[in-house]
Amino acid sequence: MKNNDSRVLFAPGTIEQPEDAPIIVADGLRTPENVGALIRLAANVGCKTVCLVGAGEMKESKIRKTACMAWDYVRLIRVADADALRAVIPADYEMLAVETTPDSRNIYASDVPRRVALVVGSEVHGVSDEVLALCPRRVFIPMTGPDTSMNVSQAAAVALFEWVRRFASA
Repeated sequence: MKNNDSRVLFAPGTIEQPEDAPIIVADGLRTPENVGALIRLAANVGCKTVCLVGAGEMKESKIRKTACMAWDYVRLIRVADADALRAVIPADYEMLAVETTPDSRNIYASDVPRRVALVVGSEVHGVSDEVLALCPRRVFIPMTGPDTSMNVSQAAAVALFEWVRRFASA
């Protein structure tokens, strides 16, 4: 992805978030369509920033095609690794991983911070251990069917709309 647009930033300073909008953090994604879907989701719930950690090279045109008009409203920030991620998340935001780990709690029975940087991982490997270490809490999405995996944008949607249910004004 080339830095030919002011919304695609590399190694920025701290993310400036308006109000209490969530931040979406995507760790290790490799598919531009998934990044575009996260940008579109971000615009649906009022997020202003999607932050990619350690993502591979992707064609910006494919991201934009999936993001549709949301591309005009959401910043896409890329950072190289967990150390760089730590530097850009505002201090008053808590990182919350959507990941199945031994200490994960059901998202519907857990506290979800109002100022949240919601962390999702690649479809193949999930959230990396380095990024997971930055997340004081981890939640899982309960699934009752035989398939217990979910596309990254679907998982982010479930978690973000749980945030909307709890905090957004009607």
